[in-house]
Amino acid sequence: MLVIAAASFVVVAALVRLSFSPIIGYLTAGLLVGPHGFNLLGATEGIRFLGELGVALLMFIVGLEFSLPRMIAARTVVFGLGGLQVVATTALAATVAWFAGAGWVAALVLGAAAAMSSTAIAAKQLSDQDELNSRHGRIALGILLFQDLATLPVLVVVDALHGRGGEADTLQGVTRSAVAVVLFVATALLARRALARAIEWVAGTRSNELFQLVTLLLILASAHAAHVAGLSLPIAAFLAGMLVGESDFRHQVEDEIRPFRDMLLGLFFLTVGMSLDPGAITASPLLVLGAVLLLVGSKALIVFAVARIAGWAAAPALRAGLVLAHGGEFALLIVAQALAAGLLDAAAGQLVLVTVALSMVIAPLLIQRSGQVAALLGWAEARTKIDEAAIAESCAGLSGHAVVCGYGRVGRLVAAALRASAVPYVVIERDVERLRLAQEHGHRAVFGDATRLSILRAVAVGRARIVATTLPEHPTERLLRRLRIAAPRVPAIVSTDDAVGLRPLIEAGASRILPENLAAGLALAEEVLIALGLPTDEIAARITEVRTGLNPELLGLPRPPADHATALP
Repeated sequence: MLVIAAASFVVVAALVRLSFSPIIGYLTAGLLVGPHGFNLLGATEGIRFLGELGVALLMFIVGLEFSLPRMIAARTVVFGLGGLQVVATTALAATVAWFAGAGWVAALVLGAAAAMSSTAIAAKQLSDQDELNSRHGRIALGILLFQDLATLPVLVVVDALHGRGGEADTLQGVTRSAVAVVLFVATALLARRALARAIEWVAGTRSNELFQLVTLLLILASAHAAHVAGLSLPIAAFLAGMLVGESDFRHQVEDEIRPFRDMLLGLFFLTVGMSLDPGAITASPLLVLGAVLLLVGSKALIVFAVARIAGWAAAPALRAGLVLAHGGEFALLIVAQALAAGLLDAAAGQLVLVTVALSMVIAPLLIQRSGQVAALLGWAEARTKIDEAAIAESCAGLSGHAVVCGYGRVGRLVAAALRASAVPYVVIERDVERLRLAQEHGHRAVFGDATRLSILRAVAVGRARIVATTLPEHPTERLLRRLRIAAPRVPAIVSTDDAVGLRPLIEAGASRILPENLAAGLALAEEVLIALGLPTDEIAARITEVRTGLNPELLGLPRPPADHATALP
């Protein structure tokens, strides 16, 4: 375990630093310490057991987050687009696998695995780019939600065929598993009231340790019941999560088990990495490259097609396709379960695992460049074309103004405050829907990428009094460096949701940084002191005293150079 912990820490930390997903880090660590790498481990049964427990916790949380009302509210995207994408991708991939010589059961399992994308990678990258609520973000998240749900019936089928040679008495095995699922759910529903009372009693003890124990007990009891019913642990965990999700304590349960899930799930990906054979790449590099291109290209085109059929514009449809073009963690899970069930031979399993892993490596780049690909194909809407000359003309009369970069939840408040104070300002926004919203709200807003030097010059940043940016960390860093070229003495105030990664922003030239969570904490603290009846002057003094703690020097960060820290007027 020491070797595993050390290798995981070093590799995951290094790859996360390079903006790769932790999943890629665990796969790489497993590859390095496994039999196809440096072979640093002996027996791995205990590691695999812990990894399986991590998968169970993952499926438990997926079941916990299942919400029928939310599904119904987003039914067009979730069931419409998601259902079409999963069916179409499964059918295409299964057909390719069948023509390649796989049996029809194995082909269907491979097709279902190919349909899955990584929720962890896609959601994080979209969040980093502030695009979760964009049109392509909503399409992608809706489809991902359906993919997560579709994993359950796939696992039921794989579990039903375990030890049956794949083809023999398939219908009988699937029927038996389906009946077992129904009986398991019926029994659990009958015990739901007792379960809710037990959780309520444990919550009343206010003991985190007891809450963690009862949650693990629930999962293990579900595992035992599933074993008796002939079901696998992941299926039982999902169903148990659905039942707990109906209680009032679902959020507390999720908070208590998430740290265990992340750690143990990392061990699962590590065991998958241990089974990866680099020889599969070196032996047939063209085959592997072709498989990756086929997976990425076909998934992107299928998502694009179903989104267009549903009436979405070409640009968000294409971008959603690129967001979901890669394989995902559930694909790895399905393939691992299929290998254990004897549904896939080792060579086919290696090819699929390597293909999915490589597609996950390039996933962040595909998501980052999706907008550029759409623009390159000329599918951006006409009104989203950046006209720098028109921007410069509209801002020609501005002087002593404020430049607001981003019209998200924070940018809207800044723009509203500037308008209420009769301070001239201009908003730069690159998202079409937010741009339209800003203009509907009566703000002077222009379409453009605030990280581009030409856009900053077009909004007369050299004559501005201040720049306020609400963009994510990496775009903000680029913006600050461009600002130091276009207007080195104009102060820049940065709003960020990350109170830890401040050093790059300071070094890039931020005059002042306001972490959103700390700003919200100060506002809450002020309201608490007001409610307690403290004098106004004392409240102001205490808040100022606490706010001093946001000074970069007190956080162990260097103060910006003097020419970067222009005092605010």
